[in-house]
Amino acid sequence: MLKKESTIKMPEESSNDGQFNLDGILCELGCFGKYQVLLLFLLAFRDSFLNMCNYNYVFTAAEVSSRCYVPECDLIDSRFNASWVDSVLNKTELCQRLEPYDITKNTSVVEDLSSLRVNNSKCLLQMFDEKRTMPCEKLVYEDYNSIVAEFDLGCQPWKRTLIGTIHNLGLVFSYILSGVISDRYGRKVIIVGTPLMVGAAGLLKSFSVNYWMLLVLEFLETALGYGNASLVLSLETVSQQSRVVYSCISDILSNFGGALFGLIAWKIPYWRHLMRAIYAPLLVVVFYIFLVDEGVRWLLAHNKKQEAVRVLNKVAKINNITLSNKAKEMLTKITEEKSKADQMVQACSDHPPPIFSVLRSKKILLRIALISASFFCCMFVYSGAIINSTYISGSKYLNFSAINLVAVPTRIITALTLNRFGRKTPICVAYCLCALFFMMSAFVPKSIWWASIMFYLAGNMCSSYGIFSMTVVTMEVFPTTSRNSLTNIANTVGRLGSALAPQTPLLGHYMSGLPSMVFAMAALGPALLALLLPDTSRAPLPDHVADAERLDDSTGTVQS
Repeated sequence: MLKKESTIKMPEESSNDGQFNLDGILCELGCFGKYQVLLLFLLAFRDSFLNMCNYNYVFTAAEVSSRCYVPECDLIDSRFNASWVDSVLNKTELCQRLEPYDITKNTSVVEDLSSLRVNNSKCLLQMFDEKRTMPCEKLVYEDYNSIVAEFDLGCQPWKRTLIGTIHNLGLVFSYILSGVISDRYGRKVIIVGTPLMVGAAGLLKSFSVNYWMLLVLEFLETALGYGNASLVLSLETVSQQSRVVYSCISDILSNFGGALFGLIAWKIPYWRHLMRAIYAPLLVVVFYIFLVDEGVRWLLAHNKKQEAVRVLNKVAKINNITLSNKAKEMLTKITEEKSKADQMVQACSDHPPPIFSVLRSKKILLRIALISASFFCCMFVYSGAIINSTYISGSKYLNFSAINLVAVPTRIITALTLNRFGRKTPICVAYCLCALFFMMSAFVPKSIWWASIMFYLAGNMCSSYGIFSMTVVTMEVFPTTSRNSLTNIANTVGRLGSALAPQTPLLGHYMSGLPSMVFAMAALGPALLALLLPDTSRAPLPDHVADAERLDDSTGTVQS
């Protein structure tokens, strides 16, 4: 079978200076050949289940309706919604019940109670002192599918929300650790290693014998796993013109996994079984050792040129592409320069690690500060909107799936607009609309609940657009040698916003629309901060610090 001749040729100016042009070669290899499509589906499987695990607490630690156990009445009718509940318990606060009369001290009511029980074997309000209450000795739950019911957290709502907070605090350590490892040892190490850590910790977590054991494992799971190496590899796999589209498709596929989680939780409601259903498939990722190649940009940035050439030739072979003569000459040339590359690696061994040299740049430090502040607001809004989706009207499972599915049209819009209109303007507009929609959702009357849901979904759609676009910009303004490390430093600050997000359902006890109002105000932060970042829509990915510093703020091009 004859190989296809590449229809996309190397740019002519690349041959004038004789320098290696990776973007030109990636253009020739195409963006959606067999190799790239296979990589998309491999990353989608991994990211889909990581997405499920990342929000496992939304269902496993879901709030469960409960009431006090009243021995005087439960012995007669122990059903959760027994007929006596409304008359006896509705007169007290949660976790409080009316104090029963002590017939040994209240002899005046003994005859009345006796006559009531003879004529009517029911639990009646007259059996209790309406002026005095006492704490519940234990609770009766509507169902026992959640951690809240199994570990009896009904009267301690802070313990329920603390699970999500600890989960997101663990991500702070995870993103720092995975970023450093990814930039030092390669993207593949994180892509294969983190799902295995998450899967093992999650399965162990499903056997927790008490709340505190679960909380420790929740932290370890996120501290040792996760990261965003998949998105980094997606951006670095294709040429400049296609990196947004390719990344959008990758994210669409992973969001289908998030939507599927709502349906899985619907069919497998018990939290232990649900955890095993979503964590066990991650162990399959161990076979990615043989299926996924290291990122070519990372290999070239670390002078592993022979390995990079091997990967590029493999892509050409799988895609059935014959590279142009210019591309072949470039690949041959950098292979012959191995000895010089070895000398460069030896010379650089005395220099500080890339992350420390990058942090000497004032421009890079300013970008880290701006992006960190933006991510704090972005992740607070995005995570909070997903968590609170289970508290709005309708089925919590379908609401969660709908919140994830809105990412599909959002990514299509992202792919169509992010290159055409640049980076800064779309992000600013998206978060302004996000604030507007969430504020409208908060003030819609309960009688037209469907309108509240529509505004809420629209706000989440804008939030999804904004956080994805901000992530793309973040990876485009940092050099390849430290891209994942610097991105994850900014993500670390952002995760503090995610750590606050699980607490937002508590605001709903004071006012039903208060969480949406808070999201609306937080969305204005990234809307303003995005205007201070470079527009990188037409710039190649910078490989070194000097390239990143030369990104022009107005055009998004690299100045020579």
